[in-house]
Amino acid sequence: MFSLKIDVHVHTAYSDGRGTVREILKIAKFKGLDGLAITDHDCLKGYFKAKLYSSGLLVIPGYEVHTDAGHVLVLGLELLPSETRRIRYEELVEWVRCMGGLTVLAHPAAGRIKLNRWIRCKPDAVEILNALYPLHGYFVHRGLNVASKLGVPTVGGSDAHYPQNVGDAYTIVESDNPSLKDFMEYFRRGSVYFGGRLSPLSSRLKVGLGYIISMVGGYVEKH
Repeated sequence: MFSLKIDVHVHTAYSDGRGTVREILKIAKFKGLDGLAITDHDCLKGYFKAKLYSSGLLVIPGYEVHTDAGHVLVLGLELLPSETRRIRYEELVEWVRCMGGLTVLAHPAAGRIKLNRWIRCKPDAVEILNALYPLHGYFVHRGLNVASKLGVPTVGGSDAHYPQNVGDAYTIVESDNPSLKDFMEYFRRGSVYFGGRLSPLSSRLKVGLGYIISMVGGYVEKH
């Protein structure tokens, strides 16, 4: 059995990323990825744009949603829930499951652990290696502990906000057929695991600083 390298967590200029879809596809191909999921925040525009290019890559529909129990990646659906702002975690997971999609806890080791809620309403996987984590060992160990308690598969994603970081971390899928159908099937079987490394420190600092500035800006607007 061969395996595929899929980056399941990528942002473009359609949300808070800095790269165009064309740039991202070019880097993904250059780094030897077999596919990627464009997971802009509450948005599928980047995915639909990517489908217009003949990149030779498997392009998976996806988006990232901020719930009241952490960020969740939604994979495999070409539609959004009717409301994503202030959505309850359980509501999102159950809706995605009914629609035939997949849910992944995004970078859970970097936030507050909502273990009881995650256990009661399990996602399909946990993102263990996020290439933007400040440190490797501590955060990966924390994520593995969450995945072990939930009993769900482990995946990796770059969380790339700059094109050059696409593919720094990724998900390995134990399949030799780069199709969406096979990706979804093998993902559900648990035939996936994480690989890759952290992005360069300069990239992690830039994204982290940008996040802090956006949070402060949001606080000022509210007050």
